[in-house]
Amino acid sequence: MLSDTHVPERMAKLPQKFLDQIKSDDIIFHAGDFVRWEVFQKLKSLATLHAVFGNMDDTKLRKLLPQKKVVEVRGKKIGLCHGSGSPFKLGERLYREFHETCDVLIFGHSHVPYNRKIDHTLLFNPGSLSGNMISPFAATYGILTIELNDVWAEIFELE
Repeated sequence: MLSDTHVPERMAKLPQKFLDQIKSDDIIFHAGDFVRWEVFQKLKSLATLHAVFGNMDDTKLRKLLPQKKVVEVRGKKIGLCHGSGSPFKLGERLYREFHETCDVLIFGHSHVPYNRKIDHTLLFNPGSLSGNMISPFAATYGILTIELNDVWAEIFELE
C-alpha cells in the first residue's frame, strides 16, 4: 500500500529498492497523489493496481481514476480514498464515511503513517513513499495481510 508518491515533485522516480519488492501476484493499493501518469503506468505494469486520484494528480489521472473505490479481496471489503482538508483527525473523518461498507480503509493526503482499528474497521495511511517534509517520518509504505478471517497492516520505512 502506498500513497503520496509525488513523482517528480518530491522525488525523481519511484525508488528501485521499493519496486524490487513487488511481485507480479501482489495487489498494489495507491491512495492518490501519483502526480504523473507515468507512475501509475509503472505500478500497473508490475502487479494488479487499485488506485484513486489525489488532489495533486494530473488531469489524465483524474479522468481515469475514481475519487473513492471499494474492492473485495479474500472476502474483505477494502475502501480506498485520498482524503482532503486538514490532516487533523483525517482517519476518524473518513471512518464515519466508510465504516459501514469496509473492513479496511486505506487513505493518504496527510503523509503521516496511521494504523488503527476502530470497531471492526482497520484505518490505514501508509504515509508517503517520498517522505514527509514537515514531520519526522521517513519514506514509508504499508503491507496489508489477509489470513483466514483476520486482516492487519504494517508500516515500513524505506531505507
